[in-house]
Amino acid sequence: YNGADRQQILEEGAKKEGKLTFYTSGSFETIVSPILEAFKKKYPFIKVDMWRGTSPEVASRAMEESKAGRYMVDVMEGTQVAMIVLQRVGILQPFFSPNFTQIEDDAKTHAAGGGVLAVAYRTSGIGFGYNTKLLSKDDLPKTYHDLTDPKWKGKLAIAGSNTGVGWMGAVYRNHGEDLLKKIAAQNFPVQMVSAMALVQIVATGEYAGSPTLIDANVFVSKLKGASVDWTPLEPVRVNIGQIAVAKKAQNPCAALLFADFQISREVGEILRVRSYDSFRKDVAPVSQRYKKYFGVDTAEAIVEEEVMFKKIFLSK
Repeated sequence: YNGADRQQILEEGAKKEGKLTFYTSGSFETIVSPILEAFKKKYPFIKVDMWRGTSPEVASRAMEESKAGRYMVDVMEGTQVAMIVLQRVGILQPFFSPNFTQIEDDAKTHAAGGGVLAVAYRTSGIGFGYNTKLLSKDDLPKTYHDLTDPKWKGKLAIAGSNTGVGWMGAVYRNHGEDLLKKIAAQNFPVQMVSAMALVQIVATGEYAGSPTLIDANVFVSKLKGASVDWTPLEPVRVNIGQIAVAKKAQNPCAALLFADFQISREVGEILRVRSYDSFRKDVAPVSQRYKKYFGVDTAEAIVEEEVMFKKIFLSK
C-alpha cells in the first residue's frame, strides 16, 4: 500500500499489535543494538523480541518454525546465505517502502508479482586485518597470491565461520582452486569463532593478521584503541545485510515499520559512523573504494563452498 495515510495506518496497527519478533545475524554491538535503541525511541509502543544467530541459523530457525506451523518471526535480517535460502522456500513476503526511491536498484530483490522480497541496507568487506604492532604497511600482502609467501606460513589465522567460507569462495571463484590449495598449504590455523572475536585475537598479537577479517569490525576496534588496521585484497568478498518481512508475520504493521526503519537514512547514518556502507543514495560512502565480489546466488553453490572449505581447510 502506497497511500498518503500509509504511515498512519501502520502506526495505528502497530499500537494494537504492541510488539514484533526480529531474527538477525548482525553484530549485536555494532549493528543490532544501536538500531534497536533508535527504533524504540521512534516507536516506544512496539516491544521488540530479538533472536540472534548466524545467517544459516536464522534461515534454519525460520524454516523449521514454518514447517511446524509456528509463525513466530515477523521480520528477518541476514546476509546473502540466509536470504537466498528463504526466498527459495517461499517464506518471505513481498513488501513496499517509501524508502525504495532512495535505495540503489541492485540492492533490491524484486518479487515476480511486484514488490520487493529483501532489501540490502548495509555492506562490509572481508579482507586482510592485522596487528599494527607486528606488521607495518610495507609488510602487507597486496593480492591473494601474496598469501602464499613463505614468510606467512602458520602466522595468519582463518575464520572458521561463514566469514571464512565467503572469503574462500572469493579466492576460488576469481582465482581458481590451485591458488586456494597453495594458500591452504600455508597451514593457517582455523579459528572457530566469530569474525569480531577473531579481530580481538589478532589485536592481542596471538596472530600477526588474518585475511578473513571484516573491515567494519576492525575499524570499530581501532576506534576503541586496538592496535589493528585493515586493507583490501581484491576482489573483496562483501557481506550485505538484508531486511525481509515474513509471509506469515503475526505483527505485520510493526514488521513493516521496522523494515522501513532499517532502510531509512537515519539507520544509514548510524551504520556509517560504525564503518558500514549503505545502499542509500543520500548516505556518503565510508572510506576506501575497492573492487567487490558479492558471492554466489544459489543454495547449491553455497553448499558447494561449505563442503570445499571443510575439505581444504578443516580436513587435515
